[in-house]
Amino acid sequence: MWRFIALLLALIAGVAAAMWYYRSPETSSTAVRTTPRNEDRWLDDLQSRNPKEVEAATAEIEARGTAALPLIRRTLQDDGASEERKKSALKACAILGVRAAEAIPDIATLMSDATYSAEAGLALSFMGSAAVPVLKDAVDDDDPAVRKEALRSLGKLRERASIDPQLVIPILLGALNDSEGAVREIAVTYLGIVRDDPAKEIPPLTTALSDDEPGVRRAAATALGAYGPQAQSALPALRKAAKDEDEDVQREAGRAIITISEKTPR
Repeated sequence: MWRFIALLLALIAGVAAAMWYYRSPETSSTAVRTTPRNEDRWLDDLQSRNPKEVEAATAEIEARGTAALPLIRRTLQDDGASEERKKSALKACAILGVRAAEAIPDIATLMSDATYSAEAGLALSFMGSAAVPVLKDAVDDDDPAVRKEALRSLGKLRERASIDPQLVIPILLGALNDSEGAVREIAVTYLGIVRDDPAKEIPPLTTALSDDEPGVRRAAATALGAYGPQAQSALPALRKAAKDEDEDVQREAGRAIITISEKTPR
């Protein structure tokens, strides 16, 4: 009888020990580490520091295509989503490009927030002409950081989507009068990249060589050099800029003078 009771107690003790083991913190943490990958992990992995994870996430988005948009849009619309996750969703839109066009209203909302304007602007720059109205509105935003990113995105959009340059040039020219030097610098830079109507663009770029901000003067010199012989009328102003108090302005003005002079028929 006593032997039976002893065996029964030993069996109960063994069962209790097994239950304690499987419920212990160490065992639980092991289970977490082996949990299968979440279905939406690809969105978070876009911000990973591991290039392989970013590459895999990008490939997964490409493979999903528009099927990825429901999660992306929910994230963009979610006021409770973290900043990092929203930026991941914006990056996903950039990867999808025009395939993410239905998310433009969501991106437009974040475009007006300086926290997200760089990522939102990048996404819009891959979305073709449908993104132009949103970017035009953002150019008039009260926040200079938003205006700057909107102009940058318009310039990139012209390169990537081959949209009519006259949708972009008037906006860039208007931004030359912006109150913020950083915004004017972006406008000057992309005028030198788009270069659609030299007769309208070179005179204000020449005037920009006298801007109060060195960054604007430097960008203007670089932009004028990109026009080659078409910018011959700017040579006197460039020679003056070659003596600018800022060494970077001097350097870029000198390069522009050489480029224009070498290509100008004598």
